[in-house]
Amino acid sequence: MTQRNRISSISPTLVVALCLGAAVASPTGAQDSTRALRDWSRSVWDSARQGNSRALETYFSRIPAGLDTEPVRSLRSSIERHHVNRAEARTARDETRAEARQKMQEYLASGEVSRALFEAVMVQTLSDDLLAAVREPDISQVIAKAKATLPIAEQEGDWLLAQELLYRLNVLYEHTEQYKDDLDRVSRRLALLAHYAPRRLHELRNLRAKRSGDEPLPEFNPAVAADWEQRVRDIKASMTKEALRRAALEHIEGKGWRPLLRGALENLRLLATTPELTETFAQLGDREAVKRWIAVVDEQLELLSRTPDPLSFHRCSKLLDRLLEASEQTIKLPPKVIYREFGDGAMSRLDQFSEIIWPDKLHRFQQSTRGSFVGVGILIRHDEKREIMVVTPLEGTPAYFGGIKPSDRIAEVDDVPTLGWSLNDAVDRITGPKGTNVVLGIRREGVDDLLRVPLTRDVIKLRSVKGWWKTDLTDEGEPQWDWFIDPISRIAYIRLTGFSADTYEDLKAAWRQITNHGRDRPNGLIVDLRYNPGGLLSSAVEVSNLFVADGLIVSGENKDGRETLPGRIAERNKAIIANANVPTVILINQGSASASEIVAGCLQAHGAAVVIGRRSFGKGSVQTVHIISARARLKLTTQYYRLPPDAQQQARGEKGSLVHRRPGAKEWGVEPDIVVIATPQQLDAAYNLRLEADMIPKDEDGQLDPDSPDRADINALLTKGIDPQLETALIILQAKALAALAGDHARADDAGHAVAAADR
Repeated sequence: MTQRNRISSISPTLVVALCLGAAVASPTGAQDSTRALRDWSRSVWDSARQGNSRALETYFSRIPAGLDTEPVRSLRSSIERHHVNRAEARTARDETRAEARQKMQEYLASGEVSRALFEAVMVQTLSDDLLAAVREPDISQVIAKAKATLPIAEQEGDWLLAQELLYRLNVLYEHTEQYKDDLDRVSRRLALLAHYAPRRLHELRNLRAKRSGDEPLPEFNPAVAADWEQRVRDIKASMTKEALRRAALEHIEGKGWRPLLRGALENLRLLATTPELTETFAQLGDREAVKRWIAVVDEQLELLSRTPDPLSFHRCSKLLDRLLEASEQTIKLPPKVIYREFGDGAMSRLDQFSEIIWPDKLHRFQQSTRGSFVGVGILIRHDEKREIMVVTPLEGTPAYFGGIKPSDRIAEVDDVPTLGWSLNDAVDRITGPKGTNVVLGIRREGVDDLLRVPLTRDVIKLRSVKGWWKTDLTDEGEPQWDWFIDPISRIAYIRLTGFSADTYEDLKAAWRQITNHGRDRPNGLIVDLRYNPGGLLSSAVEVSNLFVADGLIVSGENKDGRETLPGRIAERNKAIIANANVPTVILINQGSASASEIVAGCLQAHGAAVVIGRRSFGKGSVQTVHIISARARLKLTTQYYRLPPDAQQQARGEKGSLVHRRPGAKEWGVEPDIVVIATPQQLDAAYNLRLEADMIPKDEDGQLDPDSPDRADINALLTKGIDPQLETALIILQAKALAALAGDHARADDAGHAVAAADR
């Protein structure tokens, strides 16, 4: 079995070994020094490909002496800095864990169970052995108190506290998933409050703020009380029925109608037993009416358990009709609410990626699946006051050039106040035809008056291919990148943030810039897929083909194991990066999912790249989008994709791995060749630094100033030990590059000797 050890096993004594001065090679020893360096470089690369960090330790401690070139000095410096950074990170991690443990004990003593449980999660996260940490006496004590508090929180209707406790228990026991079902149940109840009892949810959030010592929320905004009407607007019974028909026939797990109908009934039962919903549906306060409704639901659940297979579309229709009739006689729910909650309850029995795209969500869903849309280029969300807040302007868009900033509040759109707007309202009114104008009324912290920002709507390209350092933006908003993380050793860096329809062509364009239209060749390439949630399967196949010249890229299969997605085979004429023979490292982590797992797993199986980081998310399923009406869609998991077999699997005659994380699975996702762990603090710091570095500030004249001293320095990811995964990838590629650079050095020496001989 291939070894995949943690890079953290490399000894700090390497710093001493690598800091030793290299002897200057004599002319007679130059060839021997070059040969030794080449052999060492290849051995480092082979050890990385085999996932053997112990061998890497050995080779790193024995870097050959003899050549004192700039790339060699750069590598020595990188390794020294990396070990210093890691030693400091280890010290910081131990200190943070000790602080978390102390806080955990203090919170437990003061009765703040949820906060104590949060600190317990932190202690576990910062421990070497996650399973052993749960068994530690002080953490066990916190867990026991949390378990005792849970039923009290539920009895008192403090669903946010119950959710906090269950979420943190689920994290602590992620390996067993024993709290998953309870967490799902409480989360569904909270979702009902969010949709139909926003005032009560506001009260619970205020209670949580008080419990955490935070400032209380502003007064409840009554304008949001009618949001539920928009949520169910345009829903028809035919949408629900057709969605369930498709799901019963085609879902990957293939369990038919029974679990869908059971989930639908249980969700409607949950709705009726959530007393807070009287805020919107007054009849739920009538205990007798609720009792009669529950009796009907329970009767249907009992019939469902006794009805022999096969259940059918007709059975579903009759059940819906019976529920509508019973509702009219008891709790008088609006029919559209029943249609929606029936459908959502049914989908909850499937996987987390299957859902009905109801009319209120369709527009945004369609935008998310395209590589571009028409608008002004901002990401928005609700803040604590339910105001429309700008998360960030997208680079090179009208909002970006117009001066919109993160955390701006959009108070008006074309002089119409946004008070009470849903996010869909905001999207619908801010977007519009290309070339038309919209004026955003902006409230900005530190500015007393409302800022009115006129913007012209344009096509917004969602760029998914990024480089190391953004050097400028063109007048059209196209980012200009420095693609080299190490110009001395010529190591290139590409970050893919998604897989859209444009990713393949954009990646080819990036490669043309890196190679100077094929005239140059980098000595190494880092492809960063961390936090890449995936996207289009076709894009993942095209991107993989750039790195793989022959063989299977990915295949798909249904619940019976039969191939339903014809195997995608690499085409040699498209493998422009593979044909350049550039050593490649892929970076992944727990946020790498779906299409990014296809790319990382395919390249790993074919030996086209070394994979470094943490195990990926495990989203190895394919969703098919079905039209269930002109205003609604069904996104349904119908296939699992399978990676190509690696060399060991081929030798055993086995298929490639399934990536998808199924319930109870012990293995899933893509396991890195070299596991490198980053602490939560490092992850947060790296993420924030990258966001800040990608934003080019403006000078006093409003012009972009890429060299502004106020701009974050992306090199701090390496120099300050913020990103140990990236550091490791760079060092391995710098070591690999020495073989090529040593060859250049030897050729230069040979040419010099030839000239000297001719002169003599």
